[in-house]
Amino acid sequence: MNRMMKERSQRLLLLGIAGCLLYVIGDFLFAATGREPAMGRVGTDQFGFMVRVAYLEMGTWRMVLSILCGFFGTMLYYMGFHRMYGLLKLHLQQPKDQKWLRLFRVAYVTGTVAWAYVHAVFMIVALVFKYVYQSYGDMQTAADIANRVFYANAAPMLISYILCDVGLTVVMLVLVWTRRIPLKTTAQRVLATFCNPMMLPGVIGNLFAQLPWPIDQLDHGTESFGHALVLMLGLVLLNAMERKGELREAQYEL
Repeated sequence: MNRMMKERSQRLLLLGIAGCLLYVIGDFLFAATGREPAMGRVGTDQFGFMVRVAYLEMGTWRMVLSILCGFFGTMLYYMGFHRMYGLLKLHLQQPKDQKWLRLFRVAYVTGTVAWAYVHAVFMIVALVFKYVYQSYGDMQTAADIANRVFYANAAPMLISYILCDVGLTVVMLVLVWTRRIPLKTTAQRVLATFCNPMMLPGVIGNLFAQLPWPIDQLDHGTESFGHALVLMLGLVLLNAMERKGELREAQYEL
């Protein structure tokens, strides 16, 4: 039973990682641009916070496919993170651990609810900008309308970011540096510090963004890849739990 539970948990965690990689693909479809500025006659490449001139030259198929990546990625995301929550629930038994367990649950449930929606909103903003411009030929008006759509959806997206990305990052940093995630050396813990959706884009992503095209485009997928790295730490936890015999009661807990 111990081996069966490990294999099933491993499979679910890997499915979750696959879901996060679908997010990464969706991010690239949405955000990656060519070497040359879009529509060279335009004096700016961005209007407001979200509207980019590059959307006008971006194929609609990319936007549709990005939405689908968010939709199917969210299903797999839930499978992986729900299983990691089950492993943490089995592993963290002390009363002082429960607040971190609850925060982890809030973070991944928020992500399950929010990320397909967030991907869709980003693409809807881009599509509104593209279609209004194509219909009326006024770029500033098209950008104003698209930005209004974005700002109307800004509050739930900001809440999702705080509860999921910020919350998950805080939990994982605590679990890594208090050795609740069993890593053997300080060097491993330093590397694991980047295995979350804020530290990876904040440090590695910004470094990529300073490099020449096309390497700078790698920045676009770092937030989503940070979620995948959380589940990779889940695989580390799973192996450690197997060695310590903690999976023997897993059939009753997971």
